[in-house]
Amino acid sequence: MSLRTPSVAVMCCVALIWSSAALAEAGDGERVIDIRALQSCTDASLSGARCLPVNNFISAEGKTIGFHALRWLLGTVGLRGDETVLVVGANMQQVKAVGGLFYRAGQRRVRTLDKPFVAKPGAAGGEPRSLSREVVYTAPMRREP
Repeated sequence: MSLRTPSVAVMCCVALIWSSAALAEAGDGERVIDIRALQSCTDASLSGARCLPVNNFISAEGKTIGFHALRWLLGTVGLRGDETVLVVGANMQQVKAVGGLFYRAGQRRVRTLDKPFVAKPGAAGGEPRSLSREVVYTAPMRREP
């Protein structure tokens, strides 16, 4: 099970807004999405993180989910599309791929750590996604450049 890597043009746009390796906490108003395994995320993550394990982005057929399902999924973690999102995870290829999906879905700004995320000992756990949408994701999708 793997995510298809987004096109070079999309990755270029996400790469321009990657955070530095020194970033430890999300900035003001920034939403943290932790794509590690659910147990890892709920055990310890960044402050205010929402857990959205990478397997949520994979269909039953083993392919990347479609944009209709993606936009619904983003609503289950309270995203409308007008926020800045920081994507963290243990696998950098997955972090890049999910960052690309967020960007294509129309997320206002997408940032990722430029190294695998490891939670600090004793850090608060992230909150799992809802089973239904908390809000409706409304950002207009981006066309591939």
